Amino acid sequence: MHNSPHILSIIEEYLGHKTYGKLMRAYFNQVDSCQVDFYWYNEERELRTRIINRLLSYYPANKWVQNQNIDFHVLRFQLGFAYMAKRLAIRKLKQASYSALHFHTQPLAYLALDLMRSIPTIVSIDRTIAQAAIENTDPQWQWTYAPNIWLDRQVFQHAAGIVCFSEASRRSVINEFQIDDRKAHVIYPGVNLQQITMPDRTTHPQQPCKILFIGGDFERKGGFDLLAVFLSQFADVAELHLVTQAEVTCDHPNVHIYRQIEAYTSEWLALYHQADMFVMPTYSEPFGWVFIEAMAAGLPIVATDLNAIPEMVTPGETGLLVQPGNRFALARSLRILIEHPDLRRSMGMKARQVAKQKFDANKNFQALERLFQDVAITQPYRSAIAAQTAV
Repeated sequence: MHNSPHILSIIEEYLGHKTYGKLMRAYFNQVDSCQVDFYWYNEERELRTRIINRLLSYYPANKWVQNQNIDFHVLRFQLGFAYMAKRLAIRKLKQASYSALHFHTQPLAYLALDLMRSIPTIVSIDRTIAQAAIENTDPQWQWTYAPNIWLDRQVFQHAAGIVCFSEASRRSVINEFQIDDRKAHVIYPGVNLQQITMPDRTTHPQQPCKILFIGGDFERKGGFDLLAVFLSQFADVAELHLVTQAEVTCDHPNVHIYRQIEAYTSEWLALYHQADMFVMPTYSEPFGWVFIEAMAAGLPIVATDLNAIPEMVTPGETGLLVQPGNRFALARSLRILIEHPDLRRSMGMKARQVAKQKFDANKNFQALERLFQDVAITQPYRSAIAAQTAV
């Protein structure tokens, strides 16, 4: 490993990003082609960094203001993350010699453009901020994302390579940000197929049918739509299992709520194994790790037709897609799968096959490994004193 590239990787630690970071660490700890030092973006925070981040992360109490980004809270949050990542990068670049830098996701690089000019940098993204603006905000308020979009463009222009989690995000990088398509690479995130096994569902279907939902942001993930449809139409013929950190309560005996479930634990895997289908009718989704986890566990999917989701779920083959907020279509999809156990099983088996073909973490990290090597070897480190840059 003495002559192999040495990569500094700084990763966002939030929900699915944390799972991605853990899987990436596990993979690169076993390879010799390049040495990667991983850090969460919020590690080793200095006092001033904590104070600045706290000031920037004030969240408005008014729900409408939150939803429309009127107070630019998305920009403020992302600048807080970027400040922490920049301070961390400077410290680590002073402590060791690195051939390349990696940020996941792109907002972590917003304040590091000077570093990116000095050391070849790869950024990985689940979606662009232009995609987020369209999904999250009414058209008349999408201008509030203009500063974030400008920063996204600067990061993409300075990056030596861009890892896109979907064809949808790659198209956005190329078409909406006018970035050279040779820099943008689709490398899907993946799941650990050795840990997420598929149980035997070939026996007689269990009764009642068990529906699984996993989503931290219950409202954004369509949790209230699912709960309302379930209680009004399926509470007597099925069970609903909700994994969320949100303060959601329901006293129906067929609704089960779990608040402290960690990914890749025995309790987490048991929920996938006991389920008959996975349902998350989300309103906004950068990628959606839970879908490929559920597919790996052999579950048919009910989801919404957004962003990368159609690249995971093929309607009629691995699941069913509805439009966000369409409770009638959601109810119809649930009824189809509840009433047709053979269809559930065939879709689940196909979903497992797709997970093996497209979303195997080890195979996909091999592509990331090759990109790390290529960028580190072919693009020179343009300044030996990049770490001297100050915020």
